[in-house]
Amino acid sequence: MRYLLPILIAVAFLIEGTWFQILVPPTDEFVWVPRFAFVMIVIISIYKGALTGFIYGGITGLFQDVVYSSLIGVYMFSYGLIAYISGVSSESVKTKPLLVLVVIVLAVSGLEILTYGIYHGIGYASVPFGDFAWQRWMPSVLLNGAFGILIMIPMRKIFNKLEREDRFKKASL
Repeated sequence: MRYLLPILIAVAFLIEGTWFQILVPPTDEFVWVPRFAFVMIVIISIYKGALTGFIYGGITGLFQDVVYSSLIGVYMFSYGLIAYISGVSSESVKTKPLLVLVVIVLAVSGLEILTYGIYHGIGYASVPFGDFAWQRWMPSVLLNGAFGILIMIPMRKIFNKLEREDRFKKASL
């Protein structure tokens, strides 16, 4: 069970870069950007704590930079920061699935705006904000929010099982 979370994130990372691109062909009007691994990291941050989310976010963001970006550090910084912020209020959020969904949607939204702002600020992206918002931000938030709805309950069950195992291990010591 110890390696389950990294394996799930790796699988989500692979799906968003391969299968999703095949199953959902690009359109001229919308850019559907899957952030499935990031959504899982936000959930991990909520249930396991901000520091854990920061670590998972930083590592996965570095992979995102290396595989998909020509600038190293933008996604590493963005994933880590947003995951950390998402996990700060974890105790009050994790018992309410609707609030978990709100945090996921806000985190994905924040990630898209932050990375757009960084790329736009350094002159790497020249798309006006209105076009970005309509073509990429809104479709991405909808897509990843839907993924969050699908994955939230199974992930919660995984965390409950991990918590029971931890309690069992501590009790047996």
